[in-house]
Amino acid sequence: MASIRLLISESFDPWFNLAVEEAIFRQMSVKQRIMFLWRNNNTVVIGRAQNPWKECNTRKMAQDGVKLARRSSGGGAVFHDLGNTCFTFMAGKPAYDKTISTQIIIAGLAEVRIKAQVSGRNDLVVHSAHGERKISGSAYFETHDRGFHHGTLLINTDLNRLASYLNPDPKKLISKGITSVRSRVMNLAEIDVRISHQAICNA
Repeated sequence: MASIRLLISESFDPWFNLAVEEAIFRQMSVKQRIMFLWRNNNTVVIGRAQNPWKECNTRKMAQDGVKLARRSSGGGAVFHDLGNTCFTFMAGKPAYDKTISTQIIIAGLAEVRIKAQVSGRNDLVVHSAHGERKISGSAYFETHDRGFHHGTLLINTDLNRLASYLNPDPKKLISKGITSVRSRVMNLAEIDVRISHQAICNA
């Protein structure tokens, strides 16, 4: 019978949290199903195939003391602050199924009265007065016997800083790194100011 574990990090250090995620994933039993909830502060996280000089404004990040971290999954560059909740679902195969973990997130959001839907690029969106807006992005990683689905939920992140650090400096190196898709985004707090990291974790 599969065992289920919930882990919540109290650290805001991206290098620690990503290392913990990796260690849990590598060492877990394939009979386990794990949900890991965490937050990073002042961080840009890039996908495994991305070039940071193309994806990020590294000069401004250095000036502002923003950390840079690389994750083992694919996908685009993302900015994390404490207004952003991260989730990771891990399971052995054949139990690993990203559609199930996505539905868990959608059900959790419904608990706080947010009606979210899956969009075409592994994102979750809500319909607002200004049209469809992205509230969550996901990335995935699999080995022969296990997989994980991790992503972010925008609760009350500083969207001005997000745009500032993810605009690449045009003078920087042009290379073949995977270019992030720039999407229209919004915070869940714009829908309901009572929504918080704790409320999302509880849901």
